[in-house]
Amino acid sequence: MSFEVYPSDFSTRYELRHAISTIMTVYYNDIGKLVLVAPVNDYNITALKVGNLLFDTDRDVTYFIVNSQTETDANRITVNGYTANWILNKRCIATKYTLTNLESGIYDIVNDNMRGLARLSTAPVEGLTEETNTILDGGQILDEIKPFLEESQLGNKMIWDPDTLSHTFKIYKGADLTEGIHAVVFSDEQGTAKDLVINDDDSTFKNVAYVKGILNDGTEFVETVGTATGDDRREIWFDTSVYQEVDESVEDCKARAVAYATMELGKRIGRQSFSVTIDPSELGTLYNIGDVVSCVSIRFGVSFSARIKGIKYTLDNKKTKTEIILGEPKLTVIDEVKITTRIPVKPSISGNTSVPVYKGAYTVIPSTSDQTLETAGMLLEQDTLIEEIPYSVVSNNMGGLTATIG
Repeated sequence: MSFEVYPSDFSTRYELRHAISTIMTVYYNDIGKLVLVAPVNDYNITALKVGNLLFDTDRDVTYFIVNSQTETDANRITVNGYTANWILNKRCIATKYTLTNLESGIYDIVNDNMRGLARLSTAPVEGLTEETNTILDGGQILDEIKPFLEESQLGNKMIWDPDTLSHTFKIYKGADLTEGIHAVVFSDEQGTAKDLVINDDDSTFKNVAYVKGILNDGTEFVETVGTATGDDRREIWFDTSVYQEVDESVEDCKARAVAYATMELGKRIGRQSFSVTIDPSELGTLYNIGDVVSCVSIRFGVSFSARIKGIKYTLDNKKTKTEIILGEPKLTVIDEVKITTRIPVKPSISGNTSVPVYKGAYTVIPSTSDQTLETAGMLLEQDTLIEEIPYSVVSNNMGGLTATIG
């Protein structure tokens, strides 16, 4: 392993070539995580401080350290970090923005909301054609744009330049590697799917959406998306999600409601995924994160094309293991809560002052029992925050890892 670590003022550079254990994840369209355990010494204490930037030179990925814990009795420092795209959530979308072309529009949003992020720029526009029709007003930048990138099968990443000590934010689309001479197949029977794990999740699947909107004169309307019938029809209702803007036509308002329902319906798919251990030399050569590949297991009756959505690296003194996640990962309970509570299209207050404002809590702490925020039919003034369950991993005396959750 070879890590370069920079303090928050970039006044120097540290090199970290030994760690007790390291677990890193990188995602196509999400924030990856770092858990690194290192021995306690003066050098590591200085290098592994909260706010410092860690650059993995072998894998070209950077993480910001957000938590550090020193245990003198166990002689170890455990740090947790997030991939560099996390810094976009340091900024809000401060002014209302109509998003159409995703690539150029999101770059505009980022550039208009820098406010002092001097070591960040956006990549040149390459002409990606994916579009939407929505209004963004408030919320953290990355949280607000991720659903639209996900719907259009686009990814995002930060590219680190060690010469200029700066990041470039890039939106991109992976290649289709399901056909042709460069086709990639992960197969249990062919031996290319080592340590195969298959997730099959139908718990949140919906295929017909009803979305209610409200016009400026208070008239309510309902639009429908989806055509499934009979026993195969699974319906979902979206309430108080779209309000007509002051200068918006009725047709455009309804079209925005349909676009919103289509996006939300796209999140509620039947999720099936592979998780396999790969040869690290193939990653970046035969395929990369974001590419679409084929997944086949005759034994389990699984055959589908899927995008490489994530990569997990596990490093310790004995071995290095690289795993990839293909397809949509199985939902956790917290993921389901996020899907249930997220309302990315913000209503306009003007012309709708009769709508009651929600006065309850906006923060949810994960619990072992169901929780409901009574927001139906009300105007939300800010985003709902689902707090993350604390998670850390440290090495133990048996040569393994101990995970602490909660």
